Amino acid sequence: MTSLRHKLLTSCILGLCFSSCQQLQVAHLPAHVAAGKLDTSYEAFIASPNYRQTRDFWRGSTIEQTDQANSYVVILLKEQRGRLYINKQIAMDFPACTGRDGNKETPEGSYRITQKLQKHTSNLYGSFVDGDKTVKHAVRVSHRAPKGSKFKGAPMPYWMRFNGAIGMHEGRVYREGSSNGCVRIPPEPAKILYSKLGVGSRVIVR
Repeated sequence: MTSLRHKLLTSCILGLCFSSCQQLQVAHLPAHVAAGKLDTSYEAFIASPNYRQTRDFWRGSTIEQTDQANSYVVILLKEQRGRLYINKQIAMDFPACTGRDGNKETPEGSYRITQKLQKHTSNLYGSFVDGDKTVKHAVRVSHRAPKGSKFKGAPMPYWMRFNGAIGMHEGRVYREGSSNGCVRIPPEPAKILYSKLGVGSRVIVR
C-alpha cells in the first residue's frame, strides 16, 4: 500500500513538474512565435531568432498618429529592415532590400524625400520587350536591345525619391541587398509609408 501511494504521489509531482516546464518554455518564447502569429509587443517581435530573415512587418498603435510633419524613416543596412518613427517612437518595422555589394550599395546618410509618385517606372532599369513578350530581364536602358525589341522601365509603385536617382518603392524583397541602389519594400508597408511620409520627410540610411 505504501509503495502504491508513493508511486501515485511521485507520478502527480512529475506530472505537475512537466506541466510547469511546458508553461515556462512557452512563456519564454517570443509571444508572436508562441501564439503562431504577430503579437502587439514590439519587444517580442524583434526578439525572435528569425527577425533578420523574416518578411513579416510589425506596426503599433502609434501609426494612427502619423502625419508628414512628425514622421521619419530609418533604413538599417545590416539588418535589411526599415523603421518608421513617429514622435521618436517606432510605429512600424518592415523588411527592406537595399543595394547589392559592389558599386550599387545604398549610400549611408541623412536625406529628405524630394519626390513622391504613386505610379512610377524606372528610366534606367527594366526589360527589353517585343510586343507582349519579354525578351530580356534586368537590363539598363543603355544596353543594346535585341532586334525588334524596345526598353520598358521597371514599375516602381509608391515611389519616394530621396537621393538623386535613389528612392524607396514597392518591389521584390530578398533578405540580402540585391537592388541597384534603391530601397525595395513589400506592398503593404510601401503603401503605408507612402501615406505617412511627405516631400521633405527625413530618410536616414545607416
